[in-house]
Amino acid sequence: MIEGRCACGDVTVSAARLPDYLNRCNCTLCRRTGGMWGYYAPDEVTITGETRRFVRGDLAKACLATLFCPNCGNTVAWVSTEPGYDRMGVNMRLFEPGLLTGIETRFPDGLSWTDGDDDSGEARYYAPPSPYQPDLAP
Repeated sequence: MIEGRCACGDVTVSAARLPDYLNRCNCTLCRRTGGMWGYYAPDEVTITGETRRFVRGDLAKACLATLFCPNCGNTVAWVSTEPGYDRMGVNMRLFEPGLLTGIETRFPDGLSWTDGDDDSGEARYYAPPSPYQPDLAP
């Protein structure tokens, strides 16, 4: 079991395993929320403590809501606004950096995403994948 907390400690996120990889997306939402995402099925994650939801109002169809701590404002996770979607993103920055060392980190180019203009089905990346290294030494 791994466990992470928001800055004030009011919200805790628990998962039974480490994520398969980390995403450090550069889209406007991920950049502004400071998210570094690990992906899970919703039933693999337990979030305790009060959270609030934010759904973007600038999109024709918002497909996800971010969950955040109402006390400290830390982004905790994102969840789908579509029923039955089997994946959620957990903000892995809530976990101790040493726990994540060596996990493959991907850098999707979210700023270049479109609403279906590219039918290739392949994500574009702004940097090659690399093992995660904490931003600062402990």
